[in-house]
Amino acid sequence: MSTDEILIEAGPGETRIALMEGGRLRELVVARPGDGSVVGNVYLGRVERVLPGIGAAFVDVGLERAGFLGLAEARPAGHAAGQAGAPAADRIGDYLSEGDAVLVQVQRDAVADKGVKLTTHIGLTGRALVLLPGVGDILLSRRIMGEAERARLEALLGDLAEAGEGLILRTAGMDAPAEALGRELETLRGLWRVIQERRRDGRPPACLLAEPTAPFRVLRDEAGPEVRRIVVEGARMLAELAAFCREQAPGLEAKLRGHAEEAPLFEAFGVEEQIEAALAERVALPSGGSLIIQPTAALTAIDVNTGGRSESGGPEETALATNLEAAEEIARQLRLRNLSGMLVVDFVPMRRRPHQAEVLARLRSAVADDRVATHVFGFSPLGVVEMTRPRHGQTLAERLTVPCRACAASGRVKSPAAVAAAILRRVLGEARLAPGAVLEVAAPPAVVEMLGTGLSRALAETEEKLGAPLSLNADAALAADAFKVTARRRTEEGHD
Repeated sequence: MSTDEILIEAGPGETRIALMEGGRLRELVVARPGDGSVVGNVYLGRVERVLPGIGAAFVDVGLERAGFLGLAEARPAGHAAGQAGAPAADRIGDYLSEGDAVLVQVQRDAVADKGVKLTTHIGLTGRALVLLPGVGDILLSRRIMGEAERARLEALLGDLAEAGEGLILRTAGMDAPAEALGRELETLRGLWRVIQERRRDGRPPACLLAEPTAPFRVLRDEAGPEVRRIVVEGARMLAELAAFCREQAPGLEAKLRGHAEEAPLFEAFGVEEQIEAALAERVALPSGGSLIIQPTAALTAIDVNTGGRSESGGPEETALATNLEAAEEIARQLRLRNLSGMLVVDFVPMRRRPHQAEVLARLRSAVADDRVATHVFGFSPLGVVEMTRPRHGQTLAERLTVPCRACAASGRVKSPAAVAAAILRRVLGEARLAPGAVLEVAAPPAVVEMLGTGLSRALAETEEKLGAPLSLNADAALAADAFKVTARRRTEEGHD
């Protein structure tokens, strides 16, 4: 299955996007002013250092830290060591020298003390196509099935592509007519011309092309044919998305809906509760079993428990049924929580090899729909399943929480920015339920400070919607992620 509903909540200080599948939260995208992803951005960078020992270079692209460019990503497109046109045993110094200007694209955002990961192999993404200038390969999404259909689409792309031009057909484009693909391809070629012009006129470091903001990027990348509706809270965001759809995805405009209910969008669709559940260590399975998910610095451990479940076939059948159910939920949790790196799953022990193979097949099938390539290596000699999933931005916990000082960093609580954004959403909800009331907020000092500094513009927008200042009171006795919103009616004289 795949995303069938997209919920977009453009709130003050924070935009949240929920990708839903059968009423369940599949992925949550959180975007705040000034801290968005730079994946996909194209830069003209300057090589700061070339390190032959590790086969890499560090490139200044104008961000806080220099980006990392490895040997494989520095080679010209289509070249590999030993191939025609490449040295027999190439080194990073064969392609780059300190001080060189180099055209690069961000593959991965900065992580902790590491800068962004870069590549010289540029890919310009559209809704149906990805243009690969200078590559010459024709590729199709792995989700497009059937040899005859793939052959037809490859021939179609071959007719559209110019000499030395590579194309990838995305899932959203598998049913698109040739005329629509041709129009999108011309748009992507126009972007490439813009990049080349800016490169000629620019001085490194410089951003030559930036990816669209989160709502537009999600519609481009995730709004496939299975999506039934796109519900948007926020009149301005709805209008902007409608304009985007008219220009780049006409078929989506009819699926756009404004959210007009009194209850906030995420509350009305039950998303808030699912977000809280996604931050918890324990995940309940429908049958009564559970998963225990414990991220550590080195790896993420997932433990599967039967929870007292008992099948008529005995312990072996109970283990199999629980593990098959857990495999589906594990795939969902990996994407929802954006877990990455080394993953170890301790399934309920099974003695029969055919049962182990069945569980592995179910797990591999479940993760195949993840856009982040997840590898399942199978059962280790210790009886656990080993997996890897490349890092793709922050985990959900890192995005929404910070280490808890009160428990010596053994747990996490919601960050001041996340709590402040939740307060502004609650305030607007209370204002709809009690129009004309005086609203007072009590929150921890760090949250009040965030509203006055980092989210001051969002606070001003909220007060403008309220038509009155918001009373903010710092209460050090409150937990780090707790707050209170009180609505009091005005007196006839206009005083509290």
